[in-house]
Amino acid sequence: MSDVRQRQFAAIVEPHFAALYRAALRLTRQRQDAEDLLQEVCVRALANVDELKAAQSPLAWLLRAEYHLFVDLARRRGRSPFVTAVDAAALADSTASSAAGPDRIVDAELGHARIAAVWPRLDADQRALLALHAEGYGLDELAAMLGIAKNAVSARLHRARQRLANLLGAQAGGQPALKLLTGEP
Repeated sequence: MSDVRQRQFAAIVEPHFAALYRAALRLTRQRQDAEDLLQEVCVRALANVDELKAAQSPLAWLLRAEYHLFVDLARRRGRSPFVTAVDAAALADSTASSAAGPDRIVDAELGHARIAAVWPRLDADQRALLALHAEGYGLDELAAMLGIAKNAVSARLHRARQRLANLLGAQAGGQPALKLLTGEP
């Protein structure tokens, strides 16, 4: 591989490593899987550096590739006779603010644990969409990443939230799960 291609790759991809890793971690919920997914994205980007260079938004291109690789991986694992355990500790990556009181910290940790318990029961597409939206990507960006219309993204996001709320409600014995999702007391 030429030095020029390596420099082009580095100039385009390196500024987005942190965002790609965060998105991969949200998708996979495990550090090792996130690292593997990011590596696969880099391999794909390196092979298509000219296409990536011509892309209007390199980050959108990279996130779309990451999403598609994640979905492919989830489908392969779904066909596998082996079942992988969800690493609940990976979900507790974020720490509570020092301004929050102990009761809020405990409530937040319980909420994270409840979501971690039902997260694997969502479809891979729903997990991916919720994770990318939680990462801060808007409907327009998600539509560009997924290659679908904005209203379709909105509808899928709504169905994913409903499914998550239903799973949380069933887990809590019918308690209002939307309060957990919105952070209401």
